[in-house]
Amino acid sequence: MTFFQQRLLMFLISGLLAIPLSFAARDGQVGATSTGEIAIRLELNQGIQISNLKDIQINISNQTDEDVIISQRFCVRANQDGRYTIAAEGDGGGSQPFGLFSRDGDKINFELYFRGDLSLDVGDRLYPNVLSREYNLERTGINCDGQNNVELSLRIPVSQINAAISSEYDGFLNLTVAIE
Repeated sequence: MTFFQQRLLMFLISGLLAIPLSFAARDGQVGATSTGEIAIRLELNQGIQISNLKDIQINISNQTDEDVIISQRFCVRANQDGRYTIAAEGDGGGSQPFGLFSRDGDKINFELYFRGDLSLDVGDRLYPNVLSREYNLERTGINCDGQNNVELSLRIPVSQINAAISSEYDGFLNLTVAIE
């Protein structure tokens, strides 16, 4: 075995032993040649991201005879294949129905629907702080490569709109996606 083969074998064996036990570089010795050693570790953490969300502005100028439905598409992506769930939380907290609130304390309730598969016509209803069923993850680039892949819809019943006391209502939703 040549000097180079011996050094290579020693380097490989010491490297294999060193990586699991420690993570420290070693300097080479002074001489005609010098070989240093570094350990390299790659960890691929499973990750999920929700992006391309937009605030929702709803303007209604008269009483209506139909429910108001507002939809928004956005992106849910991951760095590997798998499944995920989504949960929503609103201003009311806990299991209180989703709602919009006026400064006077009046509330307009709304329903929330999620389409994790845009090929389907109807989304699944979401309930406050309750995990949805599982959906397939799509492995895509940042912001789903410009192609939003899920949809959220708010349905405000006509009875809630026509019974409103105030002229302005506000609220928020926290949407959380999690890998299953």
